[in-house]
Amino acid sequence: MQPLSAVELRRFGLTVGGVFLALGVLSRLRGHDVAPLVLWSLGVLLVAPALVAPRVLAPVQRVWMRAGALLGEVNSRIILTVLFYGVFAPLGFVMRRIRDPLDRSWRDGRRSNWIQRDRVPVDPSRYERQF
Repeated sequence: MQPLSAVELRRFGLTVGGVFLALGVLSRLRGHDVAPLVLWSLGVLLVAPALVAPRVLAPVQRVWMRAGALLGEVNSRIILTVLFYGVFAPLGFVMRRIRDPLDRSWRDGRRSNWIQRDRVPVDPSRYERQF
């Protein structure tokens, strides 16, 4: 990964610091006492260097992005697991109980499941437009 420019680091500090400051305001409006002070402190610690010396924020930005990537991995595993076992597995189970989508069952005591198709004349122009 390439080192970020001062403009990108400044944008990171102002954005994340601004979010911390806004969360502090919301927390204060909800009547909390300690949480707003912590959030405001974090916001100031990110916004001040972003305005004065944005390169100082490079290690903070790297840690922040690694934490975000880790959270993304964990969340995607959880969401995909819930989606599979909560939607696709029950849907597949119900579909297999209701009907045979591949028509694999032996019908009428026949020895084969071969389905005789009607013969249609082959028109070579149909191969030119396959959709």
